[in-house]
Amino acid sequence: MAESFVEGLINHLKLPAKQIYVSAPSTKNIERFKSLGCHHSRRMIDIFGKYGCNVIILACHGSAVKKCYADGGSYPRALLTNYIPHVPYPLYILSLVSGVTLEEVKKTLFNPEGGASKYKHEMHRIMFNAAVGYGTGMIAVDCEPDGKHLAPGLRQMFSAMGKLEYVPESQMDAACATGGSGLAYSYYFMSALADGGFKMGLSRQMAVKFAAKTADCAARSVLESGKHPGELQDSVCAPSGPAIYGVHVLDKADVKSGIIAAVEASHKRALELATTDMGN
Repeated sequence: MAESFVEGLINHLKLPAKQIYVSAPSTKNIERFKSLGCHHSRRMIDIFGKYGCNVIILACHGSAVKKCYADGGSYPRALLTNYIPHVPYPLYILSLVSGVTLEEVKKTLFNPEGGASKYKHEMHRIMFNAAVGYGTGMIAVDCEPDGKHLAPGLRQMFSAMGKLEYVPESQMDAACATGGSGLAYSYYFMSALADGGFKMGLSRQMAVKFAAKTADCAARSVLESGKHPGELQDSVCAPSGPAIYGVHVLDKADVKSGIIAAVEASHKRALELATTDMGN
């Protein structure tokens, strides 16, 4: 997911890769970022202390934050080995961490002796899907995008990579399961639709194109009309026509319940990762 965001920054915001710094405690995913031209470090505190970054995206499992509380005493230990040093410029911190609140994350970043109030900062819970890498992503932020609580620079950055929407922090995990993981389910449906067209005689290339354009038509018509997808589905199905026969097959296979269960499973897994030590 972080890789998609970096690709969006480079390809659509047109931010030079040399201005992007990536840090992780392991080298598991570093090679890909290096190939994009980004700087990297094993020391996460370098993002602040060495490189002086002012826009920071936190992408880790919630268990990493929870472990800070388990290991700490009166205060949680620092998420980044050390607390963020005082800097003379404002910090913009964006959290992708599921299963924990911004307030919980904040206490692992700022020195408790001084408190977060000593830092000039703006912090948000966000979500985005992998389509940001293509400039067509779904992005959610915990405040009104056009309001005073979102810095103009952040608004410009997000808008370069996709459509920006407001989602309350309390609903962000659900938004991740629907708009984040949901992209995988949308690709799954398009792949199945393309396979159906291929089976009926379309070339593979033509079947994929028709499946993608059909999904795009459906999405656009829902957004443009403001109507519920079920209502639009009914409008496409003629009495005793081919479409309603196909919908009947989908209903017998319980496809709708399967999709709902997939969203629920994604949400549940994200919360599990906030309580399971994954070696972050």
